[in-house]
Amino acid sequence: MATDTIHSRTSTGDQAQTIRTLLDTAAAAINTHHAAVLSSVIAMKEANLHRTAFGYSALRDLLLSQFDFTHRTASDIAAIARLSSKFRALVEAAVSGRARIDQVAYAVRQLDRTPAMRLFTLTPFRSPVASPFDAEILCATPEHLIAQYCTHAPFKDLQRHLDELAANLAEETELLDSLGEQSLQWIEVAEQDNGMWALSGELSSDTGRLLDKYLKTACPPPRQDEQDAEGVLPAQPNRHAEALHQLLAGYGTSPEAVKRHGHTATLDLMVDIETLKGEDTGRTPILEGQPVSVAKARHLACEAGVIPSVFDYETGEAIELGREKRLPNAALRRKLELEQREGCAWSGCSRPVAWTEAHHIQHWADGGETNAGNLILLCRFHHGRIHTAGWTVEKTGPGQAIITHHNHPDTHTEAEQARECGCSDWRTDADMDTEHATDEANNVFPTGLYRTEWSDTLKPDLDSRAEEAERQRALAAIRAARAKCRTRFTPQPKEPAPTPAGSRGDPPH
Repeated sequence: MATDTIHSRTSTGDQAQTIRTLLDTAAAAINTHHAAVLSSVIAMKEANLHRTAFGYSALRDLLLSQFDFTHRTASDIAAIARLSSKFRALVEAAVSGRARIDQVAYAVRQLDRTPAMRLFTLTPFRSPVASPFDAEILCATPEHLIAQYCTHAPFKDLQRHLDELAANLAEETELLDSLGEQSLQWIEVAEQDNGMWALSGELSSDTGRLLDKYLKTACPPPRQDEQDAEGVLPAQPNRHAEALHQLLAGYGTSPEAVKRHGHTATLDLMVDIETLKGEDTGRTPILEGQPVSVAKARHLACEAGVIPSVFDYETGEAIELGREKRLPNAALRRKLELEQREGCAWSGCSRPVAWTEAHHIQHWADGGETNAGNLILLCRFHHGRIHTAGWTVEKTGPGQAIITHHNHPDTHTEAEQARECGCSDWRTDADMDTEHATDEANNVFPTGLYRTEWSDTLKPDLDSRAEEAERQRALAAIRAARAKCRTRFTPQPKEPAPTPAGSRGDPPH
């Protein structure tokens, strides 16, 4: 019987090895064919044959219509061929067969998304960088390094590398994106004829993450044992609606409810203090599993529903879960609110004190203390604004601060940027608002978003909103002008002549 068992195991092992050899051979053949097809399509594109000989402007449509390629294969080959003149190192890795076309296609699509990514990818390193997969291979540019990931790394590692690259390039763009998102977000609640209420709107990325985190925590996805008699699981949107009801009903009374300054709903930010200070550590902050820029991390760690997890990257050990006094306690928060009853410290801002966040004038990550002398209350929008380049805050007394903007943030220290630095290009927050008030586009959004703060990502949406507001203003002006004309040119009824003294008036009709 033991002999039969050994024989069975040997047969199974031989069968598995045969299948492995067959699959390896087939995969190599498929990749070789894909590389040959890609080479031909690139040659066709460079000679413009897809237009002149085949009559197609889009390479993907040609491959799908005239040849029996799958949609995914045709799309990947067309994407690489379309960008072949930009990313030659990646194309060479695909044409040579060293890297699969799906890996390379994903890489070129990601790299072509923004001008910053394209420029950085093709800019040579100061000195060649060794491949993380083969120390003898030196990479002259980031593109060559990405080609190494396409050749040797699994897809998740390639995706992570490109996400970190995008996050490191984002910096102030992410902060401007956040300002634009806050200006575009909206919520409407309206009662319907049937007694139900309709909820519609759009949320900024930070607000959306907080809500999504709460809903997933309060209402996890249904389990298989929750199926009904027909095998149907409960509808998740309905569960989310109930979770929102519980959130609103229990707010302020239940310890389980989301709290603004009690930080019940929190996001996890993984970063080390050195990176948060702006030191070149080569590490990328991670928010809820996704890479973010250092600038975004510094803003979130300042005062938000975020717990920073500080790591020792040499040992992989979590050495701190948040700093004990990073955020003001209830007593300090109360003191700040009493000293700043009017709300946000930004000149002319009408947002109430309950909507404000405590801003560290000397940043928490730079050693700034969490005390009344180093804190000022700002609404979320203006808090985000002063984290962009050029802004400084000087506290002049309890609940009072001077906020200024300078055009030389990269060449002066914080002390030199202060109001008394003597430079000619500083302006207060009120000056900046007045200067931008002449641009009608700045009056579209209730936040007071400047046109110079419109991020490239959201510019189409912001433009559309501004155009619609301008159209409504023009229609209102036309209606007002018509009303004025009607008032001016409509004949007025004549007043009856006065009755002479002693007259009995007109006879009755």
